[in-house]
Amino acid sequence: MADVQPFRGLLFNPQVVADLSNAVCPPYDVISPDFQRELYNRSPFNAVRLEEGEDHPSDTSSNNRYMRAADTLRQWTIEGALIRDKVPAYYLIRHSFHYQGKPLTRLGLMAAVRLEEYNHGVVLPHEYTQRAAKQDRLALMDACHTNFSHIMLLYRDSDSQMLSLFRQIMANDSAFSFSDAEGDSYAMWRITDALNVKLIREAMSTSVLYIADGHHRYETSLAYRDNQVKEVGTEDSACNFVMSYLVEFDDPGLVVLPYHRLVRGLDTETLTRLYQNIDHLFASEPLGEVSQVTPDKLLAKMEMQAENAQVLGIVRGDNNTASLLTLPPKAYTEEQESLTSFEAWVLEEKILRPTLGDSLDQHVSWTHDAHEAIENLKNGQYQVAFFLRPLNMNLFQQIVGRGERLPRKSTFFYPKLPTGLTINLLDGRI
Repeated sequence: MADVQPFRGLLFNPQVVADLSNAVCPPYDVISPDFQRELYNRSPFNAVRLEEGEDHPSDTSSNNRYMRAADTLRQWTIEGALIRDKVPAYYLIRHSFHYQGKPLTRLGLMAAVRLEEYNHGVVLPHEYTQRAAKQDRLALMDACHTNFSHIMLLYRDSDSQMLSLFRQIMANDSAFSFSDAEGDSYAMWRITDALNVKLIREAMSTSVLYIADGHHRYETSLAYRDNQVKEVGTEDSACNFVMSYLVEFDDPGLVVLPYHRLVRGLDTETLTRLYQNIDHLFASEPLGEVSQVTPDKLLAKMEMQAENAQVLGIVRGDNNTASLLTLPPKAYTEEQESLTSFEAWVLEEKILRPTLGDSLDQHVSWTHDAHEAIENLKNGQYQVAFFLRPLNMNLFQQIVGRGERLPRKSTFFYPKLPTGLTINLLDGRI
């Protein structure tokens, strides 16, 4: 059973931090060094100082960005820039944005979710993690004893019980609202009354939760909990929970983008073998030169073909031509919900890995921006680009629900909810 509870959020105080748009930042894994500096300059209270602070040449084991984050958190709390709510709450967040020229809105519930081992079948992952990222996040948690950013979890609300409740709550005034520099807007409602808290806890208790984004943070929280439980040891200790942003699978604002694959640094023999493996497995339909086939047209053509077959797009840098790659019917699809029916798996396991072996990571990069992929081919940084369609969320649920994990970089949930809307302290009880 999923245990989804309210928590006492630590929030920016609008009387001290008047412009929340300059205080929030993206999650750590999408902050480039240049953007980090820009965020520092936006406001002395920008959450990047907590989430992904700067490294200094003079850093030591006792004086580094993790320790500076802890000092900053302490100082902002003393100054009243951050204030912790006195009563546990759920935080309903409405995120409005534009995608492909269309206005969209996504609803999500920020809550404290009890940490569960994956084999319990309550919280399910869809990808594997890397050790270095978890070491970084654990060092930050050990220094600050805080969740600065959230895990994104997906759930099913088949009878729309949660959605109906959310609509009632949004009929009231929000606790705050603002728009950011990118044009996205946010509004948040606190949910504290006993009846609504009870309804949410009961509705979520029967849910299976699927990790959409934040696998490294989730597994880091498990490690942090295991270290802390030896000291605190009670079931309602805050270290047993992780701050999570819960979104319904069918939310109209749940936008899932694919990651396209870019290949570089292959010698002539390996590149020839790559094309031979493609020709052996796929039927190829030439579409013409890239100058005539824009990324948008290529993706649209793929979407049309995908109604009847598994399909990829490919652009070759040596001749600047685009083609559709189509699998023969059920070439690898043993069952409709099987991982083998996902094109990214076929590409990685039947083309890239057999060709590149253990050197795959040295030659393959990922981007969710098709235009960026084409530009990188044109300027010679890469030799081949593979284009994929977004993963259907029903297929996502079926595959992950079977206990299977997707290839790396299979989904990009867009746009990411920023860090700094709520913060979760891990000391004491939730």
